[in-house]
Amino acid sequence: MDLQFEPGARATPSSRPLIRPARPAAPGDLGRMHLLRDGFVYVGQLAPVSSQRHSVVLVLSLDGSEFTVETAEGPVRAAAVWVASGVRKTIVARGTELVCLDVSPTHRHFRSFANVAESPVELWPRAHFAELQAALVEFRAGRMSSSAADRLFSDFVAVAMKRLPEPRPIDARVRTVMRLLRENRRRSMAELAEAVCLSKDWLVHLFQREAGISLRKYEQVLKVQAAAVYLRSGVSMTEIAAAAGFADSAHFSKLWKQQYGFPPQVMFVGRGYVTLDPIVPSRGERPAAAAFAPHRPREFVREA
Repeated sequence: MDLQFEPGARATPSSRPLIRPARPAAPGDLGRMHLLRDGFVYVGQLAPVSSQRHSVVLVLSLDGSEFTVETAEGPVRAAAVWVASGVRKTIVARGTELVCLDVSPTHRHFRSFANVAESPVELWPRAHFAELQAALVEFRAGRMSSSAADRLFSDFVAVAMKRLPEPRPIDARVRTVMRLLRENRRRSMAELAEAVCLSKDWLVHLFQREAGISLRKYEQVLKVQAAAVYLRSGVSMTEIAAAAGFADSAHFSKLWKQQYGFPPQVMFVGRGYVTLDPIVPSRGERPAAAAFAPHRPREFVREA
């Protein structure tokens, strides 16, 4: 999934900030995105651009019409699909607004999706999500507060989980490694392996098997999430990349777009496409370089 938009599409500028509850979306708005620590909800237009993401993604049309997902195995046409982690795909839905639920590898239910994959794209019945329809329309229209959007994300995941088996408990050693990385993203592979009494090679194998994603990609996701708390902080891209643990801003930009669908300049500087609800950082995550602005959804407007 790539949250870019159809060529020639225009959004309506507005200088008024959104407040809780958010005002209705202006005519011509191309979508709304609500960020959380472990994923996001997006409703709006998508461009037919090839993308490949670490997350698992549920995609359904807002109005129940069909769209196309193209992968190396060929096109699939449906009104609701589940796309596995790491699958390169192109979503084609001209004239149709889509709903995207992103479930990050750090989400507690990621393994439920990742460990049952039998094909890159699974067709799901659109009717399975009928109970969320009114809330999704409210969210798209901008009539939902940030806290209500948090609940929408949780409800969306819960409804999807009804179709999935509960995974077996994760290996305690992998759980320990996850905790150590959340505490300090800069820990070396040698440190992690020593902490759980494994060789580096066996740790890599075990982590992939248990977590449903490679250890290297899991570390990348944590770094991008660390960078996300700097949204609207006034900190430069170079400083953000360094603070989150990236080698340089180019690598940061590449992985940010892979995870969220936008280049970071769009979401940090505010030149782009959609209404965005940024993550609320915890006290310990607040950057020292600049104070955070009040948590309000921010409008990004595509330039003419």
